[in-house]
Amino acid sequence: MSGPRSTSAAAEARREAILRERAKELAEVRETRSGETVPLLPFEVGGERYAVEVSCIHQVLDARLVDPLLGAPRGVIGAIMASTRPVPVFDLRHLLGLEGGGLVDLLRVVVLDDAGDLFGLGVERVAPQVEVPLADLRPAEAGPFRWIAPGRLAVLDPPRL
Repeated sequence: MSGPRSTSAAAEARREAILRERAKELAEVRETRSGETVPLLPFEVGGERYAVEVSCIHQVLDARLVDPLLGAPRGVIGAIMASTRPVPVFDLRHLLGLEGGGLVDLLRVVVLDDAGDLFGLGVERVAPQVEVPLADLRPAEAGPFRWIAPGRLAVLDPPRL
């Protein structure tokens, strides 16, 4: 009597095996993701610490190479040559509502690549790159930030700037 019942039992057993295999694969993916890290470049501006994802950085340049732009809107410090292209440099202090302004205390320009559009951010200091576990990054609630990393390190989201 190998009618519909035995076919149904075989199909059910096959279905259970497929589901177990899928559950195992999902668990492995979660374990892999929990071990992933995000490389960040921390920096200081206006006495505060911020960071950007290393994948967004085109290059870091000396702020002495910035050419001031007379008549530029407030918040635009000037322009800098990055890979043979003139790139606008913004005063992040102005964008974030922090104290200060101008080039006097800015030592570096972090040039970011936002889908092919380059722009620079004047910063006071650049710290060594850090690897932060993805599980330790919390989504930012507001502002031009993507995440909040441990130590209240706000990670900027370039498209939101």
